[in-house]
Amino acid sequence: MRLLLFRVRCFIVLSFVTGALLVNSAMAQHLSDNFTLWSASSAFLDNLAAATSSPSGTFVAPQTTFTGTTGLQMSGLTQDYTMTGLQSLMTFSAPLTVTTEVTPIQGTANPFAIYLVSTDLTQYLTLHANVDPVYEGFWVNAPNVNQLYNLGEQFSPNFVPQMNTLYRVAIQVNSSGVGTVKVYSGKTLLGTLKNLEVGTGPFYLVVGQRIGLPEQTGPQVADWSSVTVAP
Repeated sequence: MRLLLFRVRCFIVLSFVTGALLVNSAMAQHLSDNFTLWSASSAFLDNLAAATSSPSGTFVAPQTTFTGTTGLQMSGLTQDYTMTGLQSLMTFSAPLTVTTEVTPIQGTANPFAIYLVSTDLTQYLTLHANVDPVYEGFWVNAPNVNQLYNLGEQFSPNFVPQMNTLYRVAIQVNSSGVGTVKVYSGKTLLGTLKNLEVGTGPFYLVVGQRIGLPEQTGPQVADWSSVTVAP
């Protein structure tokens, strides 16, 4: 069983895990963990950034700080055709569940995004929270939806990310490689997308942000409270 976790709290987490990212000090100035599970720079991130924009995008190193009890704050983007994020050094194969808690703080495009992507970029499930007036809403993409550089499809009915609102995103991929994405605000289920033909992996997990298509430029900021991966 694998569990990948970061959570900003002042307590000890006990669990049957083979790897865990634990942040117990709100005063920490950089990302630290017991198993070195995250990377802020890699050839994979460069390739992913290039593939998630058309024309090709550029990876920008994330700026990360801890913000009291709210989480890991990530920023770094201001220009079109750029992305940033943290990549898991472990890979994960289906069946799996990814659960994140994240709060958009400031943005003009996609203040937060989640990527499950295979090394060769042919298998993927992505979620973008877009606040640009032209594209606003939550978007999910998979190989049976659209090309990796596209936002994908929206939930129906569409709902728009609100600043300073905590969202919980639950991504499940079953043993057949079919995915389901659910987005919650508090205990309220805002939307579900099913029948996403993702593939079985193995996948890297990336949490980050993106300015892709010609969108309104400006700072993108989000607080990540927790990220877990479990079978």
